[in-house]
Order: sequence, then C-alpha cells, then structure tokens
Amino acid sequence: MRVLFCGSDTFSARILNRLVEGNRALKIYGLIPASSQTGRGLKKVYRPPLLDLIEKLSIPHHSLPRPDSGRANPLKDWSIPEEFARLEDDAHQPGPILLSASFPYRIPAEMIGRFGHLRALNVHPSLLPRYRGAAPIQWQLAHGEPELGVSIQELSPKGFDTGAILAQNALSLPPTTCYPAAEAALADLAADILDQLIPNIDSHIASAWPQDPSKVTYAPKITPLDLRIDPSWSYAKVAGRYRGMSHQHPLSIQLNGELYQVEVDLPETPTAAAFATQHSGRMARTQPGDLLFDRTLDRVALRLGPDPSTPPVLIRAAKLVRAGGKGWLAPAAWWDRLYNTVPPVPGASRSLKNFSVALDPLPTSS
Repeated sequence: MRVLFCGSDTFSARILNRLVEGNRALKIYGLIPASSQTGRGLKKVYRPPLLDLIEKLSIPHHSLPRPDSGRANPLKDWSIPEEFARLEDDAHQPGPILLSASFPYRIPAEMIGRFGHLRALNVHPSLLPRYRGAAPIQWQLAHGEPELGVSIQELSPKGFDTGAILAQNALSLPPTTCYPAAEAALADLAADILDQLIPNIDSHIASAWPQDPSKVTYAPKITPLDLRIDPSWSYAKVAGRYRGMSHQHPLSIQLNGELYQVEVDLPETPTAAAFATQHSGRMARTQPGDLLFDRTLDRVALRLGPDPSTPPVLIRAAKLVRAGGKGWLAPAAWWDRLYNTVPPVPGASRSLKNFSVALDPLPTSS
C-alpha cells in the first residue's frame, strides 16, 4: 500500500512511527513543513518532530514552506510524486491513500480528488462531530470529558473536519491526565485503528457514515486568554485548562491591571489539602478571586467561586508580564510586592500576615 503521509507534530510522528514498525510493506512518502526561524529575533530554529522522524527512518519526503497568511498555499504548486499519482498498479497493488494528521495546510480539492473516493483521510483526535477544529485534545481535557477518542474521516473540500467517518474508537483516561500523556495515548489509538483500516480500506469505505450536524461542537485554537483565570471560574475549570493547555501557555491572573503568569500545584497535592484544612475559617470569609498567603507552606492560595469549601489553587511562583519584569518570584517575594503595589479589598485586613487582594475579571468570561 502506498501512503502519502502529511503531518508535522509529535502526534503525527508517533502515529507514523507505529505504522512503520507494524507494517514494513507500506510505501510511504512524507509531506511536512520545513524548519523555520522562531522566537525573539528569529534566533531559534524549529524543526517539526515529524521531519526528525522521517529523516531518521530515511523516508522520502518533501518539505513545504511554513504557512504564512501573506503567501499562497504552497500545495497549489506542488506535484504529487508519480507513484502516488497512479490510482492502480495491478490487481495485487491497491491504489494509494493520502493520510493527514496535524497538517497545518489546507489540502486543495484537486489534490484530494487524485486519490479517489474516500481515500484521502484525516486522523482527528476526537469523537467527531464533537470537537471539530484545531485543538480537540486540549478542549476535551479542559472540559473534563469522560471519554476522548479518535476518528478517521474523509478529507472534505467543503470544510475542515466535516467528512464522512470511516472508523472511530473511544478512549477513557484517568481524570488527572495532562496533555502530553493524552496526546501519546490518542496517537497510539490512532495507529491501532489504522493498522486495521489500511489493509481493509475498501470495507471501511463501504460502511462510512456521515456526521450528525446536530451534534457538532468546536475546539478553536488556544490563546493566552483561554488560560487567564476569571474570579468566577470553578476549581474544575482551572484544573481542566491546566491539564489541557498549560503546555502551550501558562496560567495567568490579572491584578490591578497587571498581568502575572503563575505556576501552580496541579494536579492536586498534599500541600493543597493542608492549606484547605489549616485555613478553612479564612477561606470561608473570602470572595471568589481573593488571594491568601501562608509563609509556612510557602504558597499563595487563590479562592475560586462560588463555593468557599472548594479547594484553592495554590500558586508557587509568579512572573509579571511586562518589560522590566524581574522574572519568576517565589510566593514570599511576590506577596511582598503585592502588598506594596495593589490596593487591598475594601474592608479586608491589611498586614503581611493576613492580606487579601482580588483578581481583575476578564473583559468577557470564556
């Protein structure tokens, strides 16, 4: 079987590695983004993980310029290798398939059509039609979904993640699972599905089913604002966004107009339980968004709404996000800074031992 594999990240690399290990007879050609300059001053070089794997395995491939809103889609001028342009070789050599996973380009309709009916496929890590979009794993974890999953769907020129489904399996993970572990588990599930689907693709094409438009939900691209804590958030919401998104952006809070990135004790820790026990009385007198400090435990506790008995989120370090910021501050140093710069909540006690401040709410709660 000839496979044109289109991908970029660790998810797609893990899938391809498993496919190669399980079926040496596959004839694979890779289509991936090229390395690119990133970071301040464009001094760092980013290499897609799939590029590293493909070069390690000596798989023939083509690298495309990175997506850029100011340039045309580079796939429009790219020609499919001749061996993949032939739909059939003989009765014993089925036609090729296109397989994409985390591929950052829109694949043109003309290119999809070259592979025949339902033979241009996408690996999507959700139970479609739920969580269509760029960040399905992140949002499934953020929402505390009891089951995640993988769908193998038709690449449709009508829109992203809208095609017929050829195969779909669910996966249950522990509720404290964070993104890296979830991504690896879903990539392995995808590889297991493909191991069965690829040699039996005709039967899967015959049994493919359309997505139910009444069940569609979306998983948009993650932005830093998705991790800025609002005073109204529940503990579960903060924990979910930490588990699903903090590998991309840190959690943050805004105090008196200043933005701080924060490092927190999540998942749950013995220190959090100790704080809740020792300060149950103080927590009962707080409001959503209040911060409390314990020098012995060396943590700043963030009260979340609406129930004061909800465990607090414990902050172990904070960093002011602006030019001239002094880097990460330990809780004691950060608390001293807050005492000197942030007005206290009206009616709250003002001393370094017992001092409350309140978070600024988001412009629009997400």
